[in-house]
Amino acid sequence: MSQNKILYLSYDGILEPLGYSQVFKYVEKLSKDFDISIVSFEKSANVKDTKNYEKVRGLIQKKGIKWIKHKYHHKPQVPSTIYDLIVLTKTMLIQRLFYGANIIHLRGYPLGIPLVFLNWLFNYKVIFDIRGFWVDEKVDRDGWSKSSIKYKFLKFIEKRLFKMSDKIVTLTEMSKKIIQNVHDVEDKKISVIRTCADKIKPSKTKRDEKINFGYLGSTGRAYNFRQTLLFFKKLKKSKEVGKIFIFTGDDHQKVQKEVRDCGLQPDHYQLSFVKSEEISDAFEKFDCLIFNLNINFSISASMPTKIGESLSSNTPVICNNFNDDIEEISNFCNACKVVDFQTSNFEEINDFLLNDSLNERCQNTYEKYFTLDSGVREYKNIYLSL
Repeated sequence: MSQNKILYLSYDGILEPLGYSQVFKYVEKLSKDFDISIVSFEKSANVKDTKNYEKVRGLIQKKGIKWIKHKYHHKPQVPSTIYDLIVLTKTMLIQRLFYGANIIHLRGYPLGIPLVFLNWLFNYKVIFDIRGFWVDEKVDRDGWSKSSIKYKFLKFIEKRLFKMSDKIVTLTEMSKKIIQNVHDVEDKKISVIRTCADKIKPSKTKRDEKINFGYLGSTGRAYNFRQTLLFFKKLKKSKEVGKIFIFTGDDHQKVQKEVRDCGLQPDHYQLSFVKSEEISDAFEKFDCLIFNLNINFSISASMPTKIGESLSSNTPVICNNFNDDIEEISNFCNACKVVDFQTSNFEEINDFLLNDSLNERCQNTYEKYFTLDSGVREYKNIYLSL
């Protein structure tokens, strides 16, 4: 085992579906070769879910991973975040001074704020795993002003993190080029590791004669849910189209209102929520995953986790051309079809879905871009290089 001690910082809780799949599943495999401690901020509601909490805690203990769990504070936003960062600073000091943590794997931006200042003292080896252009996401998705103090401060932090990091991990080739050009970072310093997914066992059985569509996850911020619904409404004019199954943790009353506002009838859709461990059951209900992302600067660094999950289960994907990488993935094997939601029609979608080699194309695309093992290999190489 490597002598380095790695402190993995995640503001996402590993009791959350995203944190579990995109943090724990990687660390679980990497812990065979490396001494890794996870620092995460967990929401109270997730900790109170004792069944899931004990399950995750048991898995972490079994793998010999140290889990430093802090409570996530949300309101009031600024004081709560400052408090969390103070807690993190104390933890980082303890882990460095008493346990010798010398490599920081920083997932995302927020927890990088104290790291920028502590690094002047401790000169860590730093992996900046950006997960997206977070500061610009706040402009594109949450309406932040580029002239605001908080935007300018966080852009300063971003600049420092790019400069001081020994390795940078990003989700897309498109964002890699932007980082190289804007921040003058060497090519060899940046790795592209997509949102890899554990394989969901494909076990498709034909449910009925109609084609059903599926929508997973958030209906706001990065996503143009309305455009997706209107596109499905257009497809629904064909008698061969069944329902759209919507799985989301968003407020169901608001989602239902948006569905009704788009003119869909009650028998045109089914709205529910699915836990991460039951995601395979969701994919059993539909023939094709569908979504539309808002196009802006920050989306160049995004790659939704559900793409890899869907393809691994032999469920093809239909989406808009939201960045250069999704176009490359589409062109590779045409298991993830990029369409214009304004002009595409049912005949085009039907031809895509009825192709006999679709399952094979889904697996080929998953194997090339999204396997968890390939992501773990990339991180292992990064850890060994430090």
